[in-house]
Amino acid sequence: MEAIFHFTAVFVAAMLDFVSLAMIIRMFFSLFFAGEENRFSLFLACVTEPFITPVRFLMAKFNILQGSPIDWSFTITYLIIVLLRTVLPVI
Repeated sequence: MEAIFHFTAVFVAAMLDFVSLAMIIRMFFSLFFAGEENRFSLFLACVTEPFITPVRFLMAKFNILQGSPIDWSFTITYLIIVLLRTVLPVI
């Protein structure tokens, strides 16, 4: 049972690392290649949007930071992933 828990924790940690890396790459792509759509940027959007969309929805529902030039949902999602990644080894 402990081996299954360890494997699950390692898998979740790897997935969180992958998503956070994809978010960072997507951020740099949006800065340097704004407006360009290619397969790689679409792939990054497909990987990261399922994590960003719920935060964006909650922020819109409660009217938090609406109208800001910064995509706070992206930033908050990244911080949540970092927090989960930090807490995961403790569990």
